[in-house]
Amino acid sequence: MPQLRRAAVALALALPLTLAACSSPAATSAAPAEADAPESVTVEHAMGTTDVECAPQRVVTLGQGETDSTLALGVTPVGVVSPWTEDWYDYLPAEVEEAEVVGTEIEPDLEAIAALEPDLILGSKLRHEALYDQLSQIAPTVFTETIGVAWKENVGVYAEALCLEDEGAEIVADYEARAAEIGAALDEAGQGDTEVSIIRFMPDQVRIYLTGFPGSVVRDTGLQRPEAQTVADWEASEQLIEISEERIPEMDGDVIFEMVSADHYAQQGTQTVDEQIERWTSTELWQGLSAVKAGKVVEVDESHWNLGGGIGAANALLADLEAYFAEAE
Repeated sequence: MPQLRRAAVALALALPLTLAACSSPAATSAAPAEADAPESVTVEHAMGTTDVECAPQRVVTLGQGETDSTLALGVTPVGVVSPWTEDWYDYLPAEVEEAEVVGTEIEPDLEAIAALEPDLILGSKLRHEALYDQLSQIAPTVFTETIGVAWKENVGVYAEALCLEDEGAEIVADYEARAAEIGAALDEAGQGDTEVSIIRFMPDQVRIYLTGFPGSVVRDTGLQRPEAQTVADWEASEQLIEISEERIPEMDGDVIFEMVSADHYAQQGTQTVDEQIERWTSTELWQGLSAVKAGKVVEVDESHWNLGGGIGAANALLADLEAYFAEAE
């Protein structure tokens, strides 16, 4: 199974880093305040309203999307939760290494967060609702409702809390313009009606992504999804489904983009992800998929197809799509 070249990630870095450079010089904790910048903002968010003094200089991010998008806005957090992989994602700017790790996204370390004396904490109700009151005693805390499919709305929340609302709107608009340009180029090349399947192999699960973060980026380009992966109500649909082997036919498409997770994702059993893939891809059902027969199963980097969950990851995913379809012409 071919893997998209690392060059695609490099293409994606150009947009978020260029935008970040416009909002602040590198190696600073936050963008410099403008002459007419407000002294504070009141942010409405998933847990209520929070007053934040402008502009926060010591930001702690409690999720991958928060870290990704904060960096894309030109702000280097002082504290971050660890990535889902052993090392930081390749698409992220080098400044992420400057931040202190304060636990995991599932279990942030409150003591370590407090020791950093932050002036803003960014998280999500989905992950950290039970910790909100404690976090709010440490610093002004702003939560989005969820993660994944809502990533663009989340960028707006983070940007407002960082006193960078205009910059947030700009980077989202630039992303949407880029997605539309890619979609227009695909239409012109006769590829716009390609049905894209998005799957993920894990050591103890196999998933199809219906919406979620990767589904939303593919949707923004105008690319189509297979009938089995098309949802009637985008807002209400579940973001992904876990499937068993008899449902392999639902994984088919004109092209299958395949994410492969590390073995540490296993929640039960001792099977490795390689063993999982071998078992599934050796079945007659898998071998019978039209994409498999056509040699159109493409392994992609899940760090920006799923794990990163912010605007930097979205631009890296767009770069992958652009690179794949350019080669497929």
